[in-house]
Amino acid sequence: MYNDGPPLRLKAADLEAVGECPASAGGGSRLSKAALDRWLAVRYALEGALTNGGDVDRAVDDNAAWLDPVQQGVVKDLVSNGVLILGASDAETEFDPEDSPVTVELESINIELAAYCQVVVTDPHDPTRTECFKIRTGRAGTAPSEAAILLAGGRDGVGFADLILYDGTIEPIEMSETDVEREIARLEELAGRDRDLRDRRPGWQCYLCDRVATCDQYPPPNGYRVGRQQRTIRASKSDVLKLDQCHRRIAWKTLHTIPKDSGDEAGPGAVIGLLFHEILAEVLLSDDPDRVFLELVESISPDDRDTMAVLYDRHKQIEATHVPVDYSLTEYQVGATFILDGLDADRDGNVKTDASVAVTVIARTDAVGREPDNTPAIIEHRTGKTSDRIDDRETAIYALSTARLLGVDTVAVHQHSLGAGGDPDCIRIVYGADRLAGAEELLTQVLAPIALWDPIDATEPSYSVGEWCTGCPFQARCTRFRD
Repeated sequence: MYNDGPPLRLKAADLEAVGECPASAGGGSRLSKAALDRWLAVRYALEGALTNGGDVDRAVDDNAAWLDPVQQGVVKDLVSNGVLILGASDAETEFDPEDSPVTVELESINIELAAYCQVVVTDPHDPTRTECFKIRTGRAGTAPSEAAILLAGGRDGVGFADLILYDGTIEPIEMSETDVEREIARLEELAGRDRDLRDRRPGWQCYLCDRVATCDQYPPPNGYRVGRQQRTIRASKSDVLKLDQCHRRIAWKTLHTIPKDSGDEAGPGAVIGLLFHEILAEVLLSDDPDRVFLELVESISPDDRDTMAVLYDRHKQIEATHVPVDYSLTEYQVGATFILDGLDADRDGNVKTDASVAVTVIARTDAVGREPDNTPAIIEHRTGKTSDRIDDRETAIYALSTARLLGVDTVAVHQHSLGAGGDPDCIRIVYGADRLAGAEELLTQVLAPIALWDPIDATEPSYSVGEWCTGCPFQARCTRFRD
């Protein structure tokens, strides 16, 4: 595929992204790199602390002084854990070794797979034994694809491990020889694929993609083209609906990517709802819905199976009476990009107040299809006790996103209320041209504050104390940084 010149060097993550969505390979716009900035600060502060006698405060001051107090605190916690692991040994420690990256040549397509280690520790009693560490600042370790590159391309006598700074642990990077060969073959197949930027495959990967504002799946208004250097902020539909509670929570998640105090564990009701959505997603596209439903619930507990049966029966009652929809896709991402007046920052950290900011909202629909008169329809299934409540922001996101994506001026949003709070019901809202204009006006007003969030300083987004603080994944850290 790439036959001229030196081999093209690619990382596993690049190939994984293209495998999930070929359109992700093109140029995107400028999203926040807060996690990468902190990772770099951690890497250099950790090296500083290991060479200055373990003085973490001084190392963080020397290497992360430009960060705000919230993010400095994150860096300090991570570096402290790293010092506890590496500082307790008398082994020789080297950062950014000369033989990094580890590479695997794919000569048939002139590509070089690369994976990187940041720290090499040499056994003081046996210099031929070394351990290469990847610095990990999150909970996740090395993915199988990257692990395969390390193990296939590494020298004899070299071990690989993840330095998980989040909890101060070391996790060996290990795979069987068969699994390594299988992963390398898979990466070679991905690397050999043609790139088609028109081949959009929206999914969960969109929430991590730099091209959300430029790939045309989440269009800006009236043919506007988002520039490569234009500040862009991604937000999910759920984020938008929580903005009226607390801006800090959403900014820390979407813009500054602050580590959570704990995971977002869903309650029993939410777990049941998610399971039913997964089941119904397959049922709706089946030629024999009842048979598929029975097959899918066969392996779950009897109590959950009974709950699924009740919800499915209520779904069928709605299907028998509401405006019919010919379903084409389930669990499909739609969204829209809004161009708003806001803030931006240059490379030196100087904030300017006259920027044009792209805010891309992504919503995962339960189903999409067409009504008998060919009107595009978005389906939202509600399984909770308040499933009959309508949120104008939510229906506006669905309708405006679909209208822009398809270039139509009429969209129907169906909210199917399946919960136990009342009779099953389909609440159908038709958005014509006037209502779509109102939806755009509403969402522009709702999203305007996002563009005004400080691009750098995580202490800036306003916080609000309320019942929503219970269960917030940032509650402990937020409490430490309140006025």
